[in-house]
Amino acid sequence: MTRARWVIGNWKQNLLRGPAEALARGLVGGLPDPLIDSDDKVKVGIAPGYMALDVVRPWCRPAGPLFLFAQDVGAQESGAFTGEVGPGMLIDAGVRGAIVGHSERRALFGESDAVVSRKLRCALDAGLRVVLCVGEPLEVRAAGDHEAHVLGQLAAALANLPEDSLNHRVIIAYEPVWAIGTGNTATPDDAAAMHGRIRSWLREHFGAAGSDRSILYGGSVKASNAAELIAAGDIDGFLVGGASLEQAAFLSIIQSVAGP
Repeated sequence: MTRARWVIGNWKQNLLRGPAEALARGLVGGLPDPLIDSDDKVKVGIAPGYMALDVVRPWCRPAGPLFLFAQDVGAQESGAFTGEVGPGMLIDAGVRGAIVGHSERRALFGESDAVVSRKLRCALDAGLRVVLCVGEPLEVRAAGDHEAHVLGQLAAALANLPEDSLNHRVIIAYEPVWAIGTGNTATPDDAAAMHGRIRSWLREHFGAAGSDRSILYGGSVKASNAAELIAAGDIDGFLVGGASLEQAAFLSIIQSVAGP
């Protein structure tokens, strides 16, 4: 099975409803026809804020070419959990995937590996796609412990996952924390090496299903460095932050992944 190539824009806490709808509409209008007509080239997703989900929904599947993701998801389906949004609520709003374990959720909101694991399982059980984020902070990279750190996050998140659940709905995103929003980017060789190590680990623990998982890179991805990163090999696409808020830049990144 050929690994799917993805470019997913994480809009974070940006864009009110009007600008969010305008950006989604502009992206659809700017996508080359082959990307609109076929999944074979590259799949494109956007993750707007919760309050903008309804206005971008008409531009997303099944009516449009974009896949609609949420930036987070609850660790439980429903119940007395003030402020949480469960996977069933997301599906009811037209969402088909969610980002789990983003470094900002881990660092700023105290999400542990155990919470990330529960969110992953809850979202998959409900039928959502999941983008599972892993990545190391600068001090871990400097100490040379980055592989152990990232594989430890991966192992913890997937610990209670049945082997047959690691299917096409699981997407891995490697995001070195020191490169997110800093302007720094892992070198193509560094990024490809970590992607290769993650893929080897998945193969060792999940066999062929692990080998086929899409692994994206995230961390100050820009139009100017996307093609170089893709050319390094083992990178199946990108989880894009700031550049996904700029229509021209995001479309350029998509084109870098799609190729000529």
